[in-house]
Amino acid sequence: MAESIWKSTLAEFRDKLASRDPVPAGVSVAAVSASLALNLLIKVLEISRQRRDFQGDATKIEELVASARAESKKLEHYAEEDITAFAEYMASRRTPQEAAALGRAIEIPLAAARAAASGLKLCADAVGTTPASIAPDLGTATLLLASSIRAMLLSVESNALRSTDPQFRDDVARAVESIGKSTT
Repeated sequence: MAESIWKSTLAEFRDKLASRDPVPAGVSVAAVSASLALNLLIKVLEISRQRRDFQGDATKIEELVASARAESKKLEHYAEEDITAFAEYMASRRTPQEAAALGRAIEIPLAAARAAASGLKLCADAVGTTPASIAPDLGTATLLLASSIRAMLLSVESNALRSTDPQFRDDVARAVESIGKSTT
């Protein structure tokens, strides 16, 4: 596997995206964006908790921070895994392993979208504890997560069209619909 995208600079990641190589691409960008959004949420929560006028439940904030960190970590993993899964799918085309590789290239972005959707719920849970002065940052995290979910699901839907298994396509469509509801 190539060097981790998390060890590259933003400029190096940007340049890899602009190359003609099939990966990294949309899902990796969306997972990175969602991970960054969750870290912005953590910042909002930490600032909120440290304010002198904080009246909320500190334990709830700690739980939200821990959950945001866990989902961010999953998204870091999925950003890397998507690169591997899609490369394996491309290498397996017209081989007996193609269907399994395609399934993995669909399951990874679905899992990433689920993690981002969990993050979106955390943003909703943070609304009541966020002071007006940093509400725009919470709003930014929310928008980034929602758009990341939609981007991941675009890739899932596109990849699912390649499947020759109608039941699998139906299962994927139901999963996409369920996860997509979290962004509305």
